[in-house]
Amino acid sequence: MKQLKYQILISLAAILLMLQPTHAQSVARISYFMENAPHSHLLNPALAPTRGYITYPAIGSTVFELQSNLGFTSFFFPNPNGGPLLTFMHPDVTSDQFLSMLKDNNYIRLNNRLSLLSTGFFIGNSFWNFEVATRAYSRMDIPKPFFEFFKKGMTAEDGDVYDIRNLDFSAGMLGEVSLGSSFEVIDRLRVGAKGKLLLGGARARVGIDRLFIDMREYKWAVESDAVIDIHASGIEMIPDADNTVDSLSFTKFGLAGAGAAIDLGASYALITSPSLSVNVSLGILDLGAVGWNKNSNQIARAKGKLEYTGVEDFNLEGMEEGEDPFAALQEQMISMTKPVISDDQEKFVEGLPPMLNIGAEAGILNDKISFGLLFSNRFIPRSNIAEITGMVTFKPISMFNLSTSYTVLNGMGQSIGIGLGLNLYVANIFLACDYVPLRYNPQGIPLTKANTSIQLGLSVGLGKKKPKPPCRPFVFAQADGGKVEVERAAVVGVGEVTEVTEVTEVNEVIENNEVDGIGEVIENEEVKEVKEVIEVMEVISEEIEVKEDPESEPIQVSVPVQDE
Repeated sequence: MKQLKYQILISLAAILLMLQPTHAQSVARISYFMENAPHSHLLNPALAPTRGYITYPAIGSTVFELQSNLGFTSFFFPNPNGGPLLTFMHPDVTSDQFLSMLKDNNYIRLNNRLSLLSTGFFIGNSFWNFEVATRAYSRMDIPKPFFEFFKKGMTAEDGDVYDIRNLDFSAGMLGEVSLGSSFEVIDRLRVGAKGKLLLGGARARVGIDRLFIDMREYKWAVESDAVIDIHASGIEMIPDADNTVDSLSFTKFGLAGAGAAIDLGASYALITSPSLSVNVSLGILDLGAVGWNKNSNQIARAKGKLEYTGVEDFNLEGMEEGEDPFAALQEQMISMTKPVISDDQEKFVEGLPPMLNIGAEAGILNDKISFGLLFSNRFIPRSNIAEITGMVTFKPISMFNLSTSYTVLNGMGQSIGIGLGLNLYVANIFLACDYVPLRYNPQGIPLTKANTSIQLGLSVGLGKKKPKPPCRPFVFAQADGGKVEVERAAVVGVGEVTEVTEVTEVNEVIENNEVDGIGEVIENEEVKEVKEVIEVMEVISEEIEVKEDPESEPIQVSVPVQDE
């Protein structure tokens, strides 16, 4: 019976390994608050770097991402007697000890994103970006009963029943062409949007929808329902004499599907001053889907049922010496797992897993140092991935940005991250790693869950640096022996005013109920609100000095008003 159990596992593994995983997706989250990270707009389309850029073809940005709720400690355990570590199958490792390390659904995600061509540039205060990239992914979902069957087998006196569902492996490749922009809609509020055209290269799923195993003393019963589902142009299943999949034929590749998606984002500056700046932002990515063509679809199913009640099912007479009486049963079991090519073809619409990013950043020392908090959530069926990351970013000059982070991932573990942006004018080098494990065994193997995200980028800066949002100081003017606060003032390029002999035009009066005399005149080009201006005849003043840097501190101007 034990041999039969391993035969089942080998057959299942053969199905899962028929297709190898490929690559696809994100960007290092530690770049979210780094100003000289060119591709931060991939996390929120409202974000813009300090200057434009153009990447080196095919090496401009490469991202590799691994996420899993499994790790080294899920399968290796300390030896209670000392000595080497024990695997989860060792008899000294109890079933409860092993299964307690697992979730109801255990997953592994591999993503890769490769930028083939990318550029970003400013037109006025708006930022535009264009990119051609490839995205690929592979996912595996392993339910807990699968490991339970593997570890326990038949141990209960009255037998064991295993109902294994949704054991899936899928992989896909997409091409992406995107165009995005961000701009200010009102003062201090910046919004961004990006449209993506998705080109389906290939998609494959190998899944066991159900594997029911009933192991009792008087009988064994197995029922299986598995599928191989491929959408690809240029891949053909080759059948054998029984119409089961014998091999795969690869010819000229083409598009197997197409789709679209959008990214939306916003960023708002709550406070903008040299001593303190506070920004909040939100972005949601990958709102869209890919439709896979019916004509590029091939399906093969492995389905069957088997029941074994003991050696009385076999006629042992006439068998040669050394012949295995269970060989026929094993052959029947293997045949259950062989996928039979189907004539069915289906069009399939696959939704992208959306991602939500919510960030808050506080900057000090004229934003040379900032403290940020980022919440990220990737909405994936049966394995939602959420994380909270705290970051400290050092931005002494635009040429050099350094960010460090501490991440709590799904409540399962902690890790640190580091990101470096180095702008050498001839090349902008960006290196980042989101998940650096904190705990290792003596052999240097991480003891946390298998998570990492590594990004390497190489680009060339374009154009001038993006202007920072102006400070919004308060201005006071004397009136009737007291100080009256003007609601907002924008002072740009005022060096020194020595004498004003006559006022012929007032371009802006922000808010005032009644003006009998004017104590201050600041040139501006915009009229916001004028409630009442009675009369302005002439203003003569002594020398008025205004600091050139309005961002340094609030400006107070006191001007004597000449009686009419």
